[in-house]
Amino acid sequence: MLFRSSEWRVIWPDGNVHWLAGRFQVHKDTKGIPTRMSGVNFEITERKRIENELRLANEDLAQFAYSASHDLQEPLRSIKIFSELLASRYGAKLDSEAQEFLNNVREGAGRMEMLVRDLLAYNHASTSEKATEDVDANAAIQAAIANLAGAIAETGAKVDFDPLPHVRVQQIHLQQIFQNIIGNAIKYRRPGIPPVVRITVRRDDGNWLFSITDNGIGIEPQFKEKVFGLFKRLHRSDEYSGTGIGLALCQRIVERHHGRIWVESEPAKGSTFHFTLPTPSSSRE
Repeated sequence: MLFRSSEWRVIWPDGNVHWLAGRFQVHKDTKGIPTRMSGVNFEITERKRIENELRLANEDLAQFAYSASHDLQEPLRSIKIFSELLASRYGAKLDSEAQEFLNNVREGAGRMEMLVRDLLAYNHASTSEKATEDVDANAAIQAAIANLAGAIAETGAKVDFDPLPHVRVQQIHLQQIFQNIIGNAIKYRRPGIPPVVRITVRRDDGNWLFSITDNGIGIEPQFKEKVFGLFKRLHRSDEYSGTGIGLALCQRIVERHHGRIWVESEPAKGSTFHFTLPTPSSSRE
């Protein structure tokens, strides 16, 4: 028997607003004609109040993160510009220790600039409106590969992909998913072995299932969930660059479109990142 559920707002005789939830089922006769309905109602006013407070708190936090990240860009830009001017005009006059200090300032500003950029991208993925039109996933992955051209050329990486469908997601967001996962496949490569990345797609229970497979260093089983955490890194920054936001951004984008993302991997045998996106009603192949 199929149960249905619903929530509704009720104003009581004293003027107070309450929320109710109900679960019910429709009974039909042998001809399929509804004859009666049974179910149960229960009050969820307190739950709704807590949910609303959490929503407002999350909105405030997102706005704070955006404002703080946005406002940090200008002073960081100044630090980079003036440290570069200092290095170019007076670098020859500085002793080795002073040059090391200056390099640390420049590298720190560069890492902070990358972190701010990634935070803004994460916030945008959390608050931007959902796409109202289908986009060509082929265009998104080609843009991602173009942005990774330097790393691809430097490492001798090979990136192949099947013809991809149209999906209902903002192109920049789909591009960010491809760029982060392919970029990680190139970054976390095995020493002496050129990266090979393969992207495939198939229908799966009303969704498009994308799979991105690499031949990199792989991931230990206990870290398969951790890699999607915000600021979660499995390696030191002096081993691999990055902010620990890329896969969290991918997860946020996918989940906002009611999809899911996960990884299958074995150490030293590469990884396959899977993610799903709903199939648009007007999907074209």
